Amino acid sequence: MPKRYEVLERSFINGQLYEPGEVLVLEIDSPGGNLKQLGGSAASAGKQGADAADFTAKHNGGGRFIIINKGGDRVGEFTGNKDEAEVEAARLNAGGEVAGKQGADAAETGSNGLPDA
Repeated sequence: MPKRYEVLERSFINGQLYEPGEVLVLEIDSPGGNLKQLGGSAASAGKQGADAADFTAKHNGGGRFIIINKGGDRVGEFTGNKDEAEVEAARLNAGGEVAGKQGADAAETGSNGLPDA
């Protein structure tokens, strides 16, 4: 039966790099020292739909984080570090609007949407 685990140290699991504090669902017999089992199973965790946040930060590789919705789909154009992503997810959960590109990213693109050379 799948169970929820928290990553305790940076780990490469099933072809993906996980940072400390991330939660994942695995179907394993005994976790290593880099994982801590969380209470409940994955099935019971999915029933928390009303309590779960609408938007969360997700590690996208290379130290970058993006914002995803409950369905796991990327929301908006946000890319940043973990702290920035958690702040952005909290803003969206508080009722903020999904923003497009801002600042330097918006200024670097021409009328075709591609960055200038």
